[in-house]
Amino acid sequence: MQTIDCIKTRRSVRLFLDREVPDKLINQILECAIHAPSSQNCQPWHFIIVKDKDKKEKLAKMKDEHNQKHLLTAPVAIAVCVDTEKSPTRYIEDGVTATQNILLAAHDLGLGAVYVTGCKPGKPEVANEVRKILSIPEKIMPVTILPVGYPNPEEKLENKTLLNINNIIHKEVW
Repeated sequence: MQTIDCIKTRRSVRLFLDREVPDKLINQILECAIHAPSSQNCQPWHFIIVKDKDKKEKLAKMKDEHNQKHLLTAPVAIAVCVDTEKSPTRYIEDGVTATQNILLAAHDLGLGAVYVTGCKPGKPEVANEVRKILSIPEKIMPVTILPVGYPNPEEKLENKTLLNINNIIHKEVW
């Protein structure tokens, strides 16, 4: 798949088939993640591959009812974490760049995924609960949790309604 097509056709998949994702594909996805840009090339990432049903259920209980199915139906979830000692002021951005690469790589490989927040500025209890469930050290910030799997064709993925590009481009000044 061409890069631009991958970007334009990726959708958030929230319903997955009951089919294991091979470790080879997970590794390919994570290889793409580490090619993401990071602040001062600090490369602060750590990834936790979660297949354990009990852990996924605990993570799902943190989310509202609408968001729980993502984690419950996915055969694997990838927690994107960042070492805050390597990236003390840009850890969210650094985690999100790796997250975007994971989302695009998954789509390119025929998998689906969805972005779920692992931390919320101003609500440290969210990250602390994720740390507790996944035994994450204090200096490591869980930025996102990405349910990944084969898309269930029963989920109808709608085309996105996008902003009109001419209304949001400004030249030289606002």
